[in-house]
Amino acid sequence: MANNIAEGKKPCIWMEAGVIDYKICDKDLNCQDCEFDRAMTAAATDNLHRLQAHRQPGEKKPGLVPWEKKMRGHFEGQRQCQLMTTSLCHQCSFDELIEEQFDFFLAPERPRIQEVFGIGVPTSNFLHRGHTWVALENAGRVRIGLDDFSQKVLGRADKISLPAVGEEIHADEAALTLSRQKKKAAFLAPLDGIIDAVNPKVRQNPGLLHDDPYGEGWLFLVSPSNLKPDLEKMLFGQCNVAWMEHESHRLLSMLESAAGVTLPSGGAIIDDVFGAYPQLGWERLVQEFLRTA
Repeated sequence: MANNIAEGKKPCIWMEAGVIDYKICDKDLNCQDCEFDRAMTAAATDNLHRLQAHRQPGEKKPGLVPWEKKMRGHFEGQRQCQLMTTSLCHQCSFDELIEEQFDFFLAPERPRIQEVFGIGVPTSNFLHRGHTWVALENAGRVRIGLDDFSQKVLGRADKISLPAVGEEIHADEAALTLSRQKKKAAFLAPLDGIIDAVNPKVRQNPGLLHDDPYGEGWLFLVSPSNLKPDLEKMLFGQCNVAWMEHESHRLLSMLESAAGVTLPSGGAIIDDVFGAYPQLGWERLVQEFLRTA
């Protein structure tokens, strides 16, 4: 994003740190006189208090990396955050906020995967029938992404539209849109909640959804509002495998009837089904498997 800053202008430190997408500094990095910085600092403090309220007394995060080291790693090869070379960096909650943000943006722990017709099926994540996955995180949050089946069926996305931080999502209502060659596919939210963080890597490179759906291609973190009843409607463990076998057989039936394609025994569903067999129809695939067309 910094490459889009006009010559002579400076990005806000909150933009440099990846907390916000875009803001020009109009205070010559004099954050102490900046109303926006005061508001962000107040919000950071409030968020930290809310996060800490979920922790047990005396509980500490294991293996915390010093803030400066995190920031240097984040800005390696780029212009450094302005606070790193001043005496201000430990006089407000900015450093603590960044620590939390780095925890947000770490790739999730890899789930256990079992293959069904060459499709990776997570057995340690919850699956929604709209082909999203849900992983439980610390502090009562959940992480959400799209499953490997959806990516093999629709192929690599050109663009993805995600909800904003602070936006409310509702179970079984459209929450994000994947676009390919001007065709769009909406995905249903698997649960109710508020968006806490959105994966900036996926915004910059939607191909991560396809290449690493259970790792770097995660979508967003959510503070759920009806977690238990929402999870009870989802699939888990070996139920994920059985359901994916059912979905795969439905897809194979469509391939056979529309394109005369059959798989050999033990064969795998090809990557980018729509790209190879457009006669199946984008809208039909979205309606059949994402339930949103």
